[in-house]
Amino acid sequence: MKKFIFAMMTVLFLNGCSAMMALEGGKEPDFSVITTGQAKSIVESQPLKPMSIDTLPNGNSIATYQYVVGKEPSVGRAVVYVLLDSMTLFISELVTMPIESSRKGTTKTIKIEYTPDGQVVRVR
Repeated sequence: MKKFIFAMMTVLFLNGCSAMMALEGGKEPDFSVITTGQAKSIVESQPLKPMSIDTLPNGNSIATYQYVVGKEPSVGRAVVYVLLDSMTLFISELVTMPIESSRKGTTKTIKIEYTPDGQVVRVR
């Protein structure tokens, strides 16, 4: 009986793990707003993480940003996982949790050159 109670407690602790993991993540940047002539403030309103800023001899600066693609949150997946949990008495967590664990996304970088007054010159 103690083993059964322990097993049920373990299953209850696993409840919601894949659903919570499906809700984690971040929005991908909208690269359509990163164009030549755009203001630096508009570019930095995107979910880009600045890594470094280097100053060029002509006064321009090159900012290197990091971002993640393929890790957007999904309410739909979370709802499906909760429904599967309730229909299978949480046995579905054995499948859905590893699926969500594998969704790490891909980290990428982008370099953007700015004029001294903060206008985009070039995207690399």
